[in-house]
Amino acid sequence: MRLRASSMQKYIEDIKNIKNRTLWGYDLNLVAVVIISTLVLVLARYHDLKLPFSGSNLIYYLLIPLAAGFLIFRDKPWDYGVRLGRWKLAIILTPITIAVFSLIVYGASKIPEVYAYYHKYSIDWAPYILTRALYMFAWEFLFRGYMLFGLERSIGKSAIFVQVIPFVLRHFGATDLETLITIPTGLVLGYLAYKTRSFLPCFAVHIEIDVLMDVLTY
Repeated sequence: MRLRASSMQKYIEDIKNIKNRTLWGYDLNLVAVVIISTLVLVLARYHDLKLPFSGSNLIYYLLIPLAAGFLIFRDKPWDYGVRLGRWKLAIILTPITIAVFSLIVYGASKIPEVYAYYHKYSIDWAPYILTRALYMFAWEFLFRGYMLFGLERSIGKSAIFVQVIPFVLRHFGATDLETLITIPTGLVLGYLAYKTRSFLPCFAVHIEIDVLMDVLTY
């Protein structure tokens, strides 16, 4: 009976620890964010669901992390930056960031290697922009929403630096120049999300420079 009571007490303590995001001495929050983020990146890379309008990425990068956060910790979307946040600061920082990155994109588009990589002979602009917007929304949520704000609970603002690693690796296959540029880009976008408490400004920046590159190399 004593052994059974002891086991029950340990079980109760483990349940309490899970609610506090720790288990057996491990930071359960950090473990969950790292595993879920890695999992969806692998699934998106090898198991494209072939859904229209970037539906596959919306499922992998947005819905699965949100569902995992809710099921494991009862987290809500706004816990991961799906909110306006410090919108007054965002109104100032977002246009400045867009302006700076637009100049960089303009310069990069003049490089033959970059032009050749992005050049498209024909674009149906309306569905193309919609698809890219949905893709970038899910993309930014994963890195500057789920990872950044999820890891912030465990490692504070150092999460800005950690989320850069998978963000840069995800660009492998692009030109070496673009991949190198994603290092400071990831840091700037991470800082922008951290300061504004929202990933939405990062989405605005990313979709703007993404479409601008297509326009300049068309």
